[in-house]
Amino acid sequence: MHTIQMTDWHTHSRQLSAIRIEVFVEEQQVPIADEWDGLDDAAVHFLVQDKNEAVGCARLLIDELNHQKHFHIGRVAVLKPFRALGIGRQLMEFILNYCSTAAPYPVYLHAQIERRAFYERLGFIARGDEFMDAGIPHITMYWQARTSN
Repeated sequence: MHTIQMTDWHTHSRQLSAIRIEVFVEEQQVPIADEWDGLDDAAVHFLVQDKNEAVGCARLLIDELNHQKHFHIGRVAVLKPFRALGIGRQLMEFILNYCSTAAPYPVYLHAQIERRAFYERLGFIARGDEFMDAGIPHITMYWQARTSN
């Protein structure tokens, strides 16, 4: 059984960085200088653990775009052996629930093109043109909060 917790860089940097190094630096060949952008201390982090093993993570920043604060979800990663188990979806739903209750800011992310359909199933809509980030094609996507009737 896995658990998701909200945390900070100081408390769980060892686990968070291990996941990100394995997924982004080793698996996806993201240059180490691109991965460590200096923003981790300012972010809220989310850590997924399975039987006390750190298996997934993400971070949440608050950006100012066009004079309005926005939630910026990033560094979403699940270790390869734990993919296709619904962990990524549960992690994103946990973060989106947090965003909905924390502040009325728009929520966006920069999705790898290969992951676009995953984010669309969660209610994200692509905006703008594709762009390269760390050698990987991305697109900006905004979350359209689902309202219940």
